[in-house]
Amino acid sequence: MNYSSLKNLESTNKTTLLSMFSGILSNVKNISFRKSTCLIKDFPTVCELSYRSYQNTEKKKISNTNMHPIIPTRGEIYNAFITEGVGKELSGNHLVIIIQNRNSNIYSDKVTIVPIEGDGQKIKSNYQTKLTNNDLCLGKIDKDPSRIIFSDIMSIDKARLGRKIGKLSNEKMERLNLLLKKHLNL
Repeated sequence: MNYSSLKNLESTNKTTLLSMFSGILSNVKNISFRKSTCLIKDFPTVCELSYRSYQNTEKKKISNTNMHPIIPTRGEIYNAFITEGVGKELSGNHLVIIIQNRNSNIYSDKVTIVPIEGDGQKIKSNYQTKLTNNDLCLGKIDKDPSRIIFSDIMSIDKARLGRKIGKLSNEKMERLNLLLKKHLNL
C-alpha cells in the first residue's frame, strides 16, 4: 500500500499533535528558528520513510529467507534523503556510496554509507576526496566533479535509499577503502 493512499489523521490525533507541538515550541529559542523550520518541513517525509521501513520489515518477514527487499552492493551510489541534523551534520538529498559488506547488505535493515556533495573544487584532503564521472564504472553524477566526504560515515535505514545512480570503479573503491582505513586508524 502506498503511503499517500493511507487514511489521514483524525481530528483528535491532530489536536493531540498540535498540543504537543505547542509545548515543544515554548522551549525553542529565537536563534533556532531556521533549524526549527527545517525540522518541521522534514516531518512528513520522516513519517513516510518510517512507513516504508515498516513495509520493508513486513516483506522481510514473509520472504522466509530473512533477506531485506532492498539489497544494495558495496560501491553503488544512490540518492538518499538525510533528515535535518545537528550543527554541521549533513542533511537533505545527497548522493551516497554504499560501504557496507555484502552479507550486511543482504540481511540488515540499515546500510552504512558515505555521502557525496556537489562542489568538487573545494576538497579538504584530510576528510574528503574528489569524485568524477571517470571514477564510475556505471552511471553518471550530475555535479562533476563532486566530493566524497569519507569523515561523514553513517548508517541509515534502507528506506532512505532512493534511485540508484551508478557504481564506483574498482580502482576508486580501493582508494576509498584506503582513505577510510586511514581515517578510522585501522
